[in-house]
Amino acid sequence: MSHATRPDPAELAKLPVEGPSFDELRAKLDPVVARYPARAGAMLPVLWVVQRARGGWLHPQSIREVADYLHVPQAHVEGVITFYTMFKDHPVGREVVMVCKTLSCRLRGAQDVIDALEDRYGIEMGGTTADRRFTIETGECLGLCDMAPCMLVGKDRFGDLTPESAVKHLEERR
Repeated sequence: MSHATRPDPAELAKLPVEGPSFDELRAKLDPVVARYPARAGAMLPVLWVVQRARGGWLHPQSIREVADYLHVPQAHVEGVITFYTMFKDHPVGREVVMVCKTLSCRLRGAQDVIDALEDRYGIEMGGTTADRRFTIETGECLGLCDMAPCMLVGKDRFGDLTPESAVKHLEERR
């Protein structure tokens, strides 16, 4: 399995920040933070709101703003982002496709599904299509072992995949 090269952080910082200003986001964030006894406890939902509002990824400026807002070191925010696969620290497509790579899916053909998606869309795993429609990744267990191999596209789950059916599911979304 191949992986796309990670973008240079200095180059990411040059990209514009999409979406509303952080001040505008505070109206959504303040009620979330108010539910937690310590501001840092709201880290995951705060990151989720910011990511969704700002183009599906967390720009370096957004990471700094979240750290300041929650009164935590920036390194702590970066650690959370890199630990959880649901958070993206680089631009992604409008839809993130996650193919399960755990044992039950591998045994039932996940690698063939991965190969077919890479071939069809001309990108390496972890990459984004030229039209920025899809980012295709692998992930740990999606909880669909009885339907292996499987993939998640946004909130939609697909199981019992073949290379052909995986491509078909994505083509139907176009």
